[in-house]
Amino acid sequence: MLLETLHSPESVLAQMDTFSTGKLELWFQPVYQTKTGAVLHNEILLRWRDEAGNLHLPQEFLPTLSDKGQLQKADRAVIRKGIELLAEQPDRCLSINLSGEGLNNFELIEYIQTLLDQSGVDPKQLSFELTESTIAKDFPTIRAFVRELKSLGCAIVLDNFASRELTLFQCQQLAVDLVKVDGQLIQRLKTEPSSRVLTKAILEGIQALSQVAAKFVSDAVTLSLVEEVGIDLVQGHHLKTPSPAPDWTELVRPEEEQDSPTAEVQKSTQSWRFLVGTGFVVLGLGAVGVGIASIGYRLSHLVVDGSTINGRIVRLQAPTTGNIQAFYAQPGVVVKSGQLLARISQEPSPQEQEALLRLERAQDQEQIRNQLESLELQGQIQVNATQLASAKQSLALLKTQLQQLERRDQAVRQVDVELGLDSVKEQQAVVQAAQAKAEAARLDYQRYQTLLEAGGVSAQETDQLRLVWQSAQAEVQQAQSVLDATQKAVNAAQAGIARSNRNNIMGGVLSDQRISLQQTIQQQSVVVNTMEAQLAKLKQQLNNSQSLQKNAPSLVNDLKQLQSERKIQNVSAPFAGVVYTAEREQGEQVNQLEPIVTLLDCNNLWVETVVSAEQASSINTDKPVTVGLAGYAQTVKGEIDLIQPISNMQQLNKLTQVQALQPAIPPKLVGQPLTRITVRIPPPPQHENSQQFCGLGQAARLTFPKKLFGNR
Repeated sequence: MLLETLHSPESVLAQMDTFSTGKLELWFQPVYQTKTGAVLHNEILLRWRDEAGNLHLPQEFLPTLSDKGQLQKADRAVIRKGIELLAEQPDRCLSINLSGEGLNNFELIEYIQTLLDQSGVDPKQLSFELTESTIAKDFPTIRAFVRELKSLGCAIVLDNFASRELTLFQCQQLAVDLVKVDGQLIQRLKTEPSSRVLTKAILEGIQALSQVAAKFVSDAVTLSLVEEVGIDLVQGHHLKTPSPAPDWTELVRPEEEQDSPTAEVQKSTQSWRFLVGTGFVVLGLGAVGVGIASIGYRLSHLVVDGSTINGRIVRLQAPTTGNIQAFYAQPGVVVKSGQLLARISQEPSPQEQEALLRLERAQDQEQIRNQLESLELQGQIQVNATQLASAKQSLALLKTQLQQLERRDQAVRQVDVELGLDSVKEQQAVVQAAQAKAEAARLDYQRYQTLLEAGGVSAQETDQLRLVWQSAQAEVQQAQSVLDATQKAVNAAQAGIARSNRNNIMGGVLSDQRISLQQTIQQQSVVVNTMEAQLAKLKQQLNNSQSLQKNAPSLVNDLKQLQSERKIQNVSAPFAGVVYTAEREQGEQVNQLEPIVTLLDCNNLWVETVVSAEQASSINTDKPVTVGLAGYAQTVKGEIDLIQPISNMQQLNKLTQVQALQPAIPPKLVGQPLTRITVRIPPPPQHENSQQFCGLGQAARLTFPKKLFGNR
């Protein structure tokens, strides 16, 4: 039914920001201060109500939201609603659980800041809870996310902490405001006495970092046990079950609890004693023997809680004075022996520095001179290029005018040719007419000549006809001459040599214009060629100047040679371990022998504690020590490496200059003669994982064999 609801078109996932649908609901459970009963804050709990009205817990529907990629959207919806509630109640505080998805997306930080700015809610009213397992999946990224979230002013709560996946050192890096101890661990306080010891060991480490709260306080017995181990912030069904509205009412404990906080514990203890007594009766002497053995074990062993895994640190120093060119060391990163951590460029000697300064001054002067020369040449080139472009434009205009003039001349020439051809035709007709006239005159003359011989006409008439014939022949010759001249004129016009009388004036003008344009074009071409040559010369000079800048003189070469001869010093890991701290960054100046990075030796670990001198005197140093690590069921064997009396904290500080952590002195031992004890152990499980710091800071319990009474 739940999946069908999630996938339906009207699913609340389609309108996740709307809480009026009654599908996705916010419930609330307060966290109380046991001493005052005041409410620290209300934790927002997400619930899903199906169509039948049944309420579902997060573990039932969150996997479905995750599969559908809706968890980030759900986070934003809950944050928005929580801030709206805080805007209505400015004197209250709420805590919101964040899913593990999207914590590498810093847009969520901007979203929260925008909502806070718009609503006017004080960021101190808002807390965000992240589980230990969520943080451990990608510690570096989530650590950065937490820092950004805290920069807004919001509080951070480390939820379900049991020191299984995060070390105390990592918790210190997170700088959380509240740690909620794992709920299962709290529940085991009732049923497993060993859990009380482990819880105390964890608490002694985390109480120095932040406030501590206990979850899943389900009854009065658990509440009393929680108070016994020093936890004063509690949450659970025994105090207040989750409800649809925030509850700010102060905690009012039942009267019997107020009168006797340990009544239930005593009642439970009495029942347990009765059962044990009954068991003794049934089991007989065998059970008595087991009891005696157990008592004997306690008498023969010293159990010390609140111990801490510590390790040897080595501070790597700069081998020379210089600049850090490269820096690869990052806190929490596992490194191998010989692995490169940093590169430092060695600073030159005073003599080299003086030479460098002299050469740099010479280089600067040469560069300035070359730059000025280059700027001047570039200016000249720009001016000449502009002038050349203008000259080329003028030349192109003149050539265009010449082309237009030639087209006009061609048109006039065509007219001359056409007129000449017409004249040729007319003159050919004149020649033909003259030839016909001459032929007629010849025939008349020949006829009269025949008649003259016959005596039919006079000689005078015959001579007149002969003169007419000769005159006609002269006209033919004259007409033929005119025709020949006309044809030659046409041929000349076609060749552009001569023109008709009608166009002589226009032709002369066009010819003069063409000749003038041709002369101007020739002169402009000379100007363009000259300017191109000058521009090419300037560009060559600029190239030479730039080449001089690239090919520096001998002083500049000496400078580069000195710079290239600066030695590069490598800083490498002397052993396999983990980068504990990085004191420097790339680009910084460092002096010789200054620390730049600190390594943690994972092969040189121990569990450290401080006990009273009386307790130390009872320890049998010849036997191995049983070491229980928080979060691990199996124990390991260790060997006592050091038992050293200390008189005060100053002496303790001197003794711990080469180790990562300084052991804390339990308050109950203040003012007593103290002894520092270290127990050598092998690296803990998963110590090679990144960001684990070899288990540094992890809580542990030491069980020492005691000396026999006769050997004290």
